[in-house]
Amino acid sequence: METMKKILKQEGRLRKIRVAIVDDDPDIVDDLKEYVDLTNGVECVYNTTNPREALAALCSLKLDVLFLDIEMPIVGGLDILGQLAGLKRNNPGIVNLQVIVCSTNREVGDKMFHYEVTDYFLKPFERERYYIAINKAIDKMKGLGLNDLDDANRCFFYGERGAGTKRLDYDDICYIEAKDEQTWIWLDHKNYIEVNEAFGNIVCWLPKSDFAQVHRSFVVSLKQVIGMTNKHVLLPNIEINRGDKGKYKYFYQWIDENTIKGKFQKYGMDRQRGEKNG
Repeated sequence: METMKKILKQEGRLRKIRVAIVDDDPDIVDDLKEYVDLTNGVECVYNTTNPREALAALCSLKLDVLFLDIEMPIVGGLDILGQLAGLKRNNPGIVNLQVIVCSTNREVGDKMFHYEVTDYFLKPFERERYYIAINKAIDKMKGLGLNDLDDANRCFFYGERGAGTKRLDYDDICYIEAKDEQTWIWLDHKNYIEVNEAFGNIVCWLPKSDFAQVHRSFVVSLKQVIGMTNKHVLLPNIEINRGDKGKYKYFYQWIDENTIKGKFQKYGMDRQRGEKNG
């Protein structure tokens, strides 16, 4: 019985919030999917521009959050909302579904109250508006935990059973490496911690604002990145293999958004003599 309780507790800790996106505008779908991919503990498991397909999917999918457009051809968002109660009775996987409506129609706000949607906002919208909506849905589902209240609580605890545990702050991590069924958490170029936890599970727990996957076997701390070559991400005294740009978009987007042009060289200056050297 105790073993089963531990397994269930671990599964609860690892489970991501499952999101679906239904909008007939493919650009909106792409934007929302990108935002979801950047949100800790959240994953997009279904997206479509076809509302008829969405109705069929809601009969079997297990979902926590649905982003729903209102103005869609043939089957509109109001049609889906109207059928949602019946769909929930037939599919326990959506019984606690949180619906977030995003629409260009300013006239449907009152109806959203009738359908008890979690949030409603107008298109076009900024990324910040998405975060307000998804956080409202998360709070309704799971409530605030201690880690949500204070960034200083962000850490791992590790250790062998019966031998006590030690704290490891996220800020002390340099990079993380997959090693078969284990994971190595590197603190610098010489020291690492070996943990009996799958690489994918560790990646789920890390804050995406501070860490990014750059290869199928490596996640790096963004504050440790000092440069790149054609094949590697450079950390202090370390070269990490990097994967395709298209597969690890978040990391390369971070690089692109923070890149300024200039020569690959630093200069110094003797201020008294006015001479530049480098």
